[in-house]
Amino acid sequence: MALQMNIPLPGGIEHADGYVRVTDVRVCKKDDEDAEWFMMVDVAVYKDADARGTASPQRLSAPAVDKFKFDYAVSDGASPADAYAKLKTLDLFSSATDV
Repeated sequence: MALQMNIPLPGGIEHADGYVRVTDVRVCKKDDEDAEWFMMVDVAVYKDADARGTASPQRLSAPAVDKFKFDYAVSDGASPADAYAKLKTLDLFSSATDV
């Protein structure tokens, strides 16, 4: 599972039809008793699916598409599929399609 979307790159340019893949999903809570749970999602960005499939895939540097933090309830899921669903709620991912 991954997303295909236009990727904002440093310098104000955009890479069309980039390939975005969730690399890590973790659920955290600070040590404070009253702290709320949150989900951290890390993603990797590639030129396209073919570039990701090579023996030594090269990631694109895309700071705007890197790490994301979401509110989380213990009853929520914490799978990569749940992370993709949360990403697609963000404006940045509004035009992303599943690939």
